[in-house]
Amino acid sequence: MIVRSKTKPLQLHQLEALLNRIPDNHSKRRFIEEDYAKQKAGYKGERSLEYHLSYLPKKDYYIFHDLRLYAGKHYFQIDILILTPFFHLRPGG
Repeated sequence: MIVRSKTKPLQLHQLEALLNRIPDNHSKRRFIEEDYAKQKAGYKGERSLEYHLSYLPKKDYYIFHDLRLYAGKHYFQIDILILTPFFHLRPGG
């Protein structure tokens, strides 16, 4: 069961809006395009995992996307967290 689904990051929306407004000959356009390509590739990579995760039985797995958690003094982010009561070892592994 997907408890918290993946959403398009705000930074990706912002870069798309910026690229639509900035002139093609702007001195920073190439850097913005590179950043946009990296952000988009990361987002597409995370989205591609949804296909593989769809094979997990919904009743046995809880899937959380983009969690920001507090650990004492600092925050950290988990892209995908899968919770299950099961623990499986591969044969020979």
